[in-house]
Amino acid sequence: MYSLLIVDDERWVRQGLRSTIDWEAEGIEVLGEAEDGEEALQLIQTLTPDIIITDIKMPRMDGLAFIETVKNRNLPSKIIIISGYSDFDSAQKALRYGASDYVLKPIEETQMLDIVRKCISQIKRENEDHRELIRMSERMRESLPLARQRYFETLLMNESASNQYLRSLWDQLNIHLDSSRLKVICVKVYDWGPHSYNPKEHYLLRYAIGNIAKGIEYAGGKTITCPLDHLEDTDLVILQSPFYEGNCWSEQDMESLIEVCRRYLRIGINIGISRMSESAHLHASFQEAVHAGAYAFYDGYGKVYEAERLEQPQSLQVLEYTGPNGWDNRFVHVVKLGDDAVLIELIDELIAHLQMSRQKYPPHQLRNGLAALLYEIEKKLESSYPFKQYSSSKRFVLPYCTLSELKDELLTVVRQYQQVHNTWGNRTRSIELAIKYLEMHCTEAITMNRVAEHLFLNPSYFSKIFHEKTGETFSKYLIRLRMEKAKNLLKVSTLKIYEVAEQVGYQDFRHFGKLFKDHEGMTPAQYRDLGVL
Repeated sequence: MYSLLIVDDERWVRQGLRSTIDWEAEGIEVLGEAEDGEEALQLIQTLTPDIIITDIKMPRMDGLAFIETVKNRNLPSKIIIISGYSDFDSAQKALRYGASDYVLKPIEETQMLDIVRKCISQIKRENEDHRELIRMSERMRESLPLARQRYFETLLMNESASNQYLRSLWDQLNIHLDSSRLKVICVKVYDWGPHSYNPKEHYLLRYAIGNIAKGIEYAGGKTITCPLDHLEDTDLVILQSPFYEGNCWSEQDMESLIEVCRRYLRIGINIGISRMSESAHLHASFQEAVHAGAYAFYDGYGKVYEAERLEQPQSLQVLEYTGPNGWDNRFVHVVKLGDDAVLIELIDELIAHLQMSRQKYPPHQLRNGLAALLYEIEKKLESSYPFKQYSSSKRFVLPYCTLSELKDELLTVVRQYQQVHNTWGNRTRSIELAIKYLEMHCTEAITMNRVAEHLFLNPSYFSKIFHEKTGETFSKYLIRLRMEKAKNLLKVSTLKIYEVAEQVGYQDFRHFGKLFKDHEGMTPAQYRDLGVL
């Protein structure tokens, strides 16, 4: 069972939270209630709840002071804020102080439950991390670099940095950074260049970026790099600890890293930088750096974005961005119809809506919402096609581009997808295109997979419909096509047999001779001598 404490100066709110949600069914025990922060602190002196739900505005000790006290005592409780729209600034402060999430009044049961369940999931992960760190501590002498990597991943990914045990590992792992003065620098590869289709190279490139970062002259402090190969938003984290205020890497240093990666690794990177903080808040700093880097969606990739220089949205949005009302269904319908004019109108509508939403959503939330919207559209389209009968190489994947470039990029993605759909929808047309392609390229080292890829079709599906429409397998059709061309060359040219073989796609003239005899009942030389018409 997990434990819960409810803190609010209004009795009806406390009673409502306690009675309207079946906490027992969620595996949660309500330890008690408190009218303000002071009373809540007295309650948690003996029992520390896993989750605390607290209002911001309360008498004596308000929610902000309460949260700050809880975090200063290094208590692991997850704190959920209850806030009104007028408390926007206070809600932002609460999140910076270490609150896990917030709920706007009036409180909706489903929304509160979703946030509580997220907190439970975080607690489970942190408990597992704690167990892993104990195991890691026992074997850290054997694998110190690996232990450091895992340790930093744990600090960056969740809030367990406030745990005293985790902080004690800092010295045990010989981490020579000032834990009270840290900046988090997040590096995101937005363009893998020639390495785009080789994920194995991505792993090595993350380490290469880290080595380049270490090589940048930096006399004002120390750095540690932490490659991350399983996150969508970040590929490498650089932890920086300056000796003195203002001695962090300059923007010029960061731009040098971007340029070196572009020139020598042939990849494009984007950089987000957090404010100065301490190890206990490393998770929050990591999120801040990720969100800072996401401003590339507004202002361009391949740049440096510092959190302390960025303007925040004017209002706080709880719900994820979902696009214009009903837009997804209209868009799916137009993609199926193939109406280009209406398609452009809908994309213009989406971009106008995104531009209006810039004042309400931070770019990270806006871009993630847009990516989720495209994913849902893809699922709706796929549900109307037979399972796996089209190539999976063309997807509704949101490209890394700015909001101003989104229209052209999105049109490209959609048209590629439409080509897949249209090819799937007309078997006869698919085979006509395949035969035309074969006639143009049959003298090359062509394969069935190559033709299927050209048509954006799954190779197995292409093989099936090719046989259905032509009455021959792909390989037999290709041989027959080549033999017809060979027969014509034997009749009208003086080319030698091996030259004829090369002209129709065979480098081994003996193999060509055998195929020709199997197909025509005589050798190429006999065919030429007989002058068969």
